[in-house]
Amino acid sequence: MKKILSSREIGWKLRKLRLQAGWTQEHLAEQIGVSVQQIQNYESGANKMNTDRLQQVANALDVPIQSFFSESDGTLPLAVSEKLLLDSYRAIDNKEIQESILKITTNATRQTK
Repeated sequence: MKKILSSREIGWKLRKLRLQAGWTQEHLAEQIGVSVQQIQNYESGANKMNTDRLQQVANALDVPIQSFFSESDGTLPLAVSEKLLLDSYRAIDNKEIQESILKITTNATRQTK
């Protein structure tokens, strides 16, 4: 049987996912309609998130809800849009098209820096 995570452990995951998204506690609070203090309480484990709030937070951060419960190996969870992009890229049989897409994306990132 898998270990049941405590509110503190889920709060730690929330903090980790929020920071990975580059969000402040204030920004997350605004996105889900709670106070900054409530976010602090969730992250510290002082308050539990109910299932509705957990789904709301996952949607706001654009991460699968499983991100709060899965073992992490240090890699970032994929957002839905990132997973779609990766799955679509892998579905392309033509290697030349894949290479063209890769060139477009790497050139786009260079231009934004």
